[in-house]
Amino acid sequence: MILLQSSRKLSALKDILLQQLPHSIVVYGAVAQIRHGNACNLEVCVDSWPAFKTVVCRRQRKAIQDPHNPFSNLYTLFTKDVASLRTMLKDKTVINWKQPCHFLAFPSSLFDAVQGEKQKIDHMIDPSCILIHHDPQSLPDVRTDVAPRISSLRVTHAEIVNRSVKYGGSEHSLNYIKTCIQNLPSCCILDDNGSPISWALLDESCAIRMVFTLPEYRRVGYMKVVLATLARKVHMMGFPVHLSVEENNTASLHACKSMGFTLYPDLYLTFKLIPSSLP
Repeated sequence: MILLQSSRKLSALKDILLQQLPHSIVVYGAVAQIRHGNACNLEVCVDSWPAFKTVVCRRQRKAIQDPHNPFSNLYTLFTKDVASLRTMLKDKTVINWKQPCHFLAFPSSLFDAVQGEKQKIDHMIDPSCILIHHDPQSLPDVRTDVAPRISSLRVTHAEIVNRSVKYGGSEHSLNYIKTCIQNLPSCCILDDNGSPISWALLDESCAIRMVFTLPEYRRVGYMKVVLATLARKVHMMGFPVHLSVEENNTASLHACKSMGFTLYPDLYLTFKLIPSSLP
């Protein structure tokens, strides 16, 4: 395992990953975020350099304060070779299997490689499709009736976001959401009392996540407004614009495609693993 730390090598890696889209999009986004200040304290491991086959992006070891927090043990990866991936996953200096961990947007075709580590699957999100937005000019204009109520999420909004996500509800997930809100772009629509009714935010891989509209405000186009506003902001920052949508969520898939997002056919999984020795 080689830890890439120099700005020159990370820049070179980013350029190579760009040529491997869409399969490299999640790691490409993480490297872009590192190159933009690394607010989420990430680092990148490769199996070899410069002729690498597998890239693993993770939280910096020095930044992990709570060993029981799966959100501090996050991994994204890209590989061109399954054998190389298996070797990386077995390397205890790369993956901390003693601590609960999250894998973000993991290719479903490679899931058996993780299963081989004999970890317990604690939670899995349904298979999702990756969508990438390539052209900011294709984004719809913001509706004038909504524009005055568009804002960024504040840390005080983290509680309501935490209640809306599948993996939410815990103090760990709440702190993770607060970190994303504090350090990365977000967008929301506020009601008359200043409370968010529709929102989306960026995670450490530059993915648009936690997109949600309160049930009583649905079917009026708020999701499109939030997505278009945040996507435009991310484009201007030079980040890749991408998100994942569950395979059976046809309404969201249709909405994203109508906004210029390109749907890619491979399926991805986001899941938490806990060591077999833990209860």
